[in-house]
Amino acid sequence: MLAKTALVRAPALLLGLALALQPAAETRPDADSGELSPAARKVVDYLLADWQKQFRSTSIDKAMTALGMAADDDLRLAIGEHFRAHPELSRNLRYWGANNYLLSNDEKRIAKVLINAFRDEERLPDAAEIARVVELPQQEVAARLAYLARAGLLERRGETYAPADGWQTWGGPLRYNFHTVTVEGQAPFDVW
Repeated sequence: MLAKTALVRAPALLLGLALALQPAAETRPDADSGELSPAARKVVDYLLADWQKQFRSTSIDKAMTALGMAADDDLRLAIGEHFRAHPELSRNLRYWGANNYLLSNDEKRIAKVLINAFRDEERLPDAAEIARVVELPQQEVAARLAYLARAGLLERRGETYAPADGWQTWGGPLRYNFHTVTVEGQAPFDVW
């Protein structure tokens, strides 16, 4: 019975999938508003072009790596703020939200641990506990938590951090899920 049900639903599912895969006509207003540094502009242009490819949802840090740039939290934050202010630049920003692109995969994992403990257990794990769960050095976790706070996603509470107001909507519909694809000879990219 399961096979028949699956076959009956398959045409509708395939039609929905085919429609979702159609490239969307992007209305790209002038993204060069003069508010970005040349380095930030380079990353923004890379991402806007990358996101035009099917399924692409590459994050800012991966774009910077693909462009040969060193890790730079200030630059990522400037680009993230630009995307927050200009969701009209891409369907990706409108649908998934700028925060999905602002955070690295490690930061998404850290945010997930903190949010899950806050939501499910009504407690706030400290950097040492988060470090054990995500298997990163505690010093790196502390630095990433500080970055999340600078980005407005967390607020300091004593020795730990708590989700800032509106935490339920930060990550868009998937709330910090990510899938990174690595193809030989290409820069790694994220997909939705």
